[in-house]
Order: sequence, then structure tokens, then C-alpha cells
Amino acid sequence: MKLETTLLPYLTNTSKLLSLLSSQGNLVALESADGDHENGRWSIISAGPIQQLKITEQGNTNTLLKKLEDFFEALPRQSHELPFIGGLLGHVSYDLGKSDMKGVKAPSFNDQPKLAAGVYTWAFVIDHREAKTYLVYWHEVSIVSKSKLLQLFEESQQPNKDKFELTQPFSPLWGKQQYRQKIQTIHDYIDSGDCYQINLAQCFKGAYQGSAIEAYQRLKETAQVPYASYFECDGLNFASLSPEMFIECCGGQIKTKPIKGTQPRSPSAELDDRYKTHLKESVKDRAENLMIVDLLRNDLSINASQVRVPKLFDIESFSTVHHLVSTITAQINPDASPLKLFLEAFPGGSITGAPKKRAMEIIAELEAFPRSFYCGSSFYYSVNGNFSSNILIRSFLFQNNEILTWSGGGIIADSKWEMEYQESLDKISRLMDSLKA
Repeated sequence: MKLETTLLPYLTNTSKLLSLLSSQGNLVALESADGDHENGRWSIISAGPIQQLKITEQGNTNTLLKKLEDFFEALPRQSHELPFIGGLLGHVSYDLGKSDMKGVKAPSFNDQPKLAAGVYTWAFVIDHREAKTYLVYWHEVSIVSKSKLLQLFEESQQPNKDKFELTQPFSPLWGKQQYRQKIQTIHDYIDSGDCYQINLAQCFKGAYQGSAIEAYQRLKETAQVPYASYFECDGLNFASLSPEMFIECCGGQIKTKPIKGTQPRSPSAELDDRYKTHLKESVKDRAENLMIVDLLRNDLSINASQVRVPKLFDIESFSTVHHLVSTITAQINPDASPLKLFLEAFPGGSITGAPKKRAMEIIAELEAFPRSFYCGSSFYYSVNGNFSSNILIRSFLFQNNEILTWSGGGIIADSKWEMEYQESLDKISRLMDSLKA
């Protein structure tokens, strides 16, 4: 079994490549659409795994961890400077994190897996900083030939002619008064001491025809985020335009960067700066962020030591919004693996609230629609030891010619329902509008 790396021309637009690779099955694209961001250097694209694991029922975390780690043994360990040289690529639904929720019946899509992962033995790895593309390829085990992949890459440099059309505009599943009532219910729970923060999401529905990959390309160009992802699985196509890292682990060093706090962007430089200043100085947004920082410090400490917060309340600006972002670091324990740490910290606290378990129970009660892979995570675990995962926010589910998208935010005691409603629109409106053209 031999690993070979081939240097190829830089690919600036991947939509044609994704379309060509789709027929290989279980297509995965973990992409940066913002090469200037500190976490935006790499894109990883693959398909046709040699082994697949799909979990459809709620199960024991230790059993799932054992299955994933057994999968990881399919390829030999090898050091390499590229972030991914083969290994696990997978996606975890928000539903996987639901367990022991005191009899609350949580809405879910029964036909969707809670986890889908595979052993991927080749990948196109794009370096946006150095403007290079690499094909990493394991001989003897890969299902598709290297010559076929090189042929597809050559074809991918032509424009993608796939079409996408929104046939029914997005509309919210809740009216404003329903949203207001749900915020009031959360405030009642906070006042009674049940929770400190709840991440409430609302859902929007539309209809489409054509290529989900073309829709993803439009969304990616609009969002320009470091953690975009797209995957196909069992008839569903899922796109996420995420600015948020969940957990990364390299050489035993762990990092997570929770987002809490949002302000819109403005074409006016003066107003845009005002929004940034407001976010930086907002007592409410800082309180939201700090609650989630404390939650994640606790989650990481189960499998890690030396937990620190080197950056608290940074501003990171993206094409559609400004975000308040903190950075937490730690050292993984000798008896833990990145997969163990990931699964036992899942789902990310920034999309649940605090305390996590009670927050998830309240979310299940109030939202009344499935989150699917929204608020879940896409991840890679390379045989050179690198692990990286995102939070699947700003997400779009394409299935049976319908599109669902979600947008949420953290609700605390000081939250005003009108401002929270507007924040949820600020996060998703430009992305929904990009699909109208």
C-alpha cells in the first residue's frame, strides 16, 4: 500500500470538479472560501470511500467511537505536511447529540443517518495560500484509478454548465408572533433557573430544481467563509457556509473557536465600523460568548489538560456579518484520541446553550422541526494525525426538490425578541437571496 502525491494546477472554482465526482458516491467537500482568513488555507475534496459507516439509531458513544477508530485502521499512519492524506471524512447530525432528554420527543428526519463516515483513500487538497492543488492517492486500495481522477481534474477546469433555479421563494415556518412567544418561554425558563442561555433556531422552506452543487457554489461565493462544506448521502445534499471551527487537533494541541455575538455588515465603511464597535462593546453579546466559553472549557477538560483562553471576544468579519469569536486551547490527554474528544464534546455548546443537556431539551420542545445536520459537524481525521471539524451553521438541505435552511442565536435574560429576530435574518438573508438569481 503506497501513498503518492501529485502536484496539479491551482483550481479556483471547484463546482465542475464536484459535479464530475458526484457519480463516485458519498461526495465530500470541506472547503475554504476565504483564503485570507487564518483558518482558510485548505480545501479537501473526495468521494468513493472504500468503507462506509452510517448510524441511524441513537447509540452508545463508546460503541460508536470503537467503530470509527476501527475504520481509521484501514490505512497505515504516515507523516506528511498536507492536512489530509487519507483517512476518515464524516458528518454528524445534531440528532446524534440527543440523549436522555427526560422523555422529550425531539423532531427528526427518520430517513436520515445520524452519522455518515467513510474511509477515503484519495483526495484533491487545494492550498489557497500557495495557489496549488495536490492529488493524494493510496495505491492498491483506492476504488477509482489515479488516471481517471487526473482525467476528471483536467475536465474540471472547464466552466460548470449545471443550472439551479429557486422555484418557490423561502418563507419562515414561524410568524413573528410565534417567534416572540418562544422567546418569552425561554425567558420563563431562565427566570425559573432551568438554564442560562438557549440557542433558538427558526427554519425557512423553499423549493428548487436543478443542481444543488450549483446552488452551493453561489452560496460559497456569497458567504466567503473558512469552513464551507458540501456532502451527498442517501439522496440528500447538504451545504454549509460556516465561519465556525468546532474542534481541531494537531500534534496533541487542541483548539476550538466558539462564535457568539453578531452584527450585520454594511457597504458604508463608517456604519460598518460602528457595527463592529457596537459588537465589541456589547455587554449582552460578551455575556453570551462567555457562557459558551465556560461550557466548552468544561467539555474539553474531560479529555484534555492545560485548558486556556488566549483570545476572548475577538472580532472576525465575514462578507455578510461581524462575529464575536473566542479561542480556547488545550493539550489532549495521553489516553484520549481526537475522535473521543470530539464525540464527547458534541454538539458544540455555541449551538445549544447552557447548561447543554437542559438547553437541548428546551430546544426540542420549542423548535418542533428537525435540525437534521444543521448544528452538527463535518470532520476529517487524517492518517498523519490531523483532526479538524466545523459547526454546520448557515446550512441548506436539498432533498426531493425542497430546500430547508435555518438560522438561530443565543437567547439570554437580556435578549429582546425583535433584535433576536432581526439577527437571525441578518445571518441568513443574503445567502437565501443569492439563490434567487
